[in-house]
Amino acid sequence: MDISKQLWLAGIDAEERARLERWSNAWAWYFGNNPKPLTVKPGQANDNVTINYARLIVNIAAAYLFGIEPTFQLDAEATTESEPETWLNECWRVNKKMLLLQKVAINGAVCGHTFIKIIPDSPLTPGYPRLIAMNPEYVTVVTDPDDIDLVWRYIIAYPARGKNGEHLTIKQTMERNDAGRWTITDEVSEGSQKFRIVQQAVWPYTWPPIIDCQNLPSPNEYYGIADLEPDVLAVNHAINFTMSNLQRIIRFHAHPKTWGRGFSANQLKVGVDETIVLPGDNAELHNLEMQSDLTSSLAYYARLKEALHEVSRVPEVATGKLESAGALSGVALQLLYGPLVQATEAKRLTYGEMLTELNLRLLEMGGRAAPQPPTIVWPEVLPKNPLEERQVAMLDKQLGASADTLLTQLGYDAEAEAAKKETEVADMGEQLLTAFDRGQTAIDDQ
Repeated sequence: MDISKQLWLAGIDAEERARLERWSNAWAWYFGNNPKPLTVKPGQANDNVTINYARLIVNIAAAYLFGIEPTFQLDAEATTESEPETWLNECWRVNKKMLLLQKVAINGAVCGHTFIKIIPDSPLTPGYPRLIAMNPEYVTVVTDPDDIDLVWRYIIAYPARGKNGEHLTIKQTMERNDAGRWTITDEVSEGSQKFRIVQQAVWPYTWPPIIDCQNLPSPNEYYGIADLEPDVLAVNHAINFTMSNLQRIIRFHAHPKTWGRGFSANQLKVGVDETIVLPGDNAELHNLEMQSDLTSSLAYYARLKEALHEVSRVPEVATGKLESAGALSGVALQLLYGPLVQATEAKRLTYGEMLTELNLRLLEMGGRAAPQPPTIVWPEVLPKNPLEERQVAMLDKQLGASADTLLTQLGYDAEAEAAKKETEVADMGEQLLTAFDRGQTAIDDQ
């Protein structure tokens, strides 16, 4: 092997190692295993304060992306579900749709890229393909150097335990072959032994049994941008460092310290009535108190926290914190939630394309033909003011909008509401007739 190729391969390996280290560090922060800001010596009190904003950022991002269920429609104009659409919805139901999507969103927010593996037959989803949210750290993607969107190979490798507790390394390679199909090779390594091939087969479809997407769009590279990039974690670390120092200052200086002069310790007398008696006219006794209320340190913490919410695009209002504010107008909500809305809309481009392609693959595996690519109906991102919505609806009604359209915009099923209204009117008519009959009967009796 020539030196240039060696250097090239070394560069690829270094890039791969850096990616895995970055992802591993992000997971450590998410699970609260982040580095401690202050060194603690043996026997010393631990003043470290660790506030896990990383998990908060990821969970909020996942909640705004998949907190409310998106629906999949094969024909937006149809009034009833077609058989393929019913099959697709049932496939997602047996795969625990919302839980799976939450896992996918968390993987993407932490690592910047997310993967879903498709298994044709599984006892967990009898009769339907099984979908698995893959750990991004276990997947390596090899792409065409001239077109990073053209994947040559997916390599899945992870440590495991055998049935008897032995240490194993599982490896699966999905490689595009010359016939336009995918060759799947399953290998296993026991302990430190070399990999041996367990089985090899050609996947019967033109697409591979794995699908992936970027979390946030990243140009010029295959893997996307995470919500927990190193700059975000660095601000979180600075916050923890500031709060840890505050904790140490408070521990040492929060309580007043008494000092005195002009006497020896054995000359100081404290009576039973807590009266302190000093030995002479020149003796003094004072309390040493902290002169600062740490205003500057607290202000610095507040600025760091503000910076964290800005760089992560998760405004404080999204965490439920809103001080000194009453009911907010729609414009105010748009301004406050603007960064989070922009990030969520960007994610809907990447995750939405993946889910659309995944639905097409599922339908093909199920032997169902889709009349057109499935449409994803996303819920509203912004919280709404119900009173404002209904006031606008009344104005729209005066301008000529139909009740059907207005009910649909407000989240109601217009057909179901019309049927309920007819039932209510019929019931009211029967009640009036019954009351009339009772009144007439009473008159006749007189």
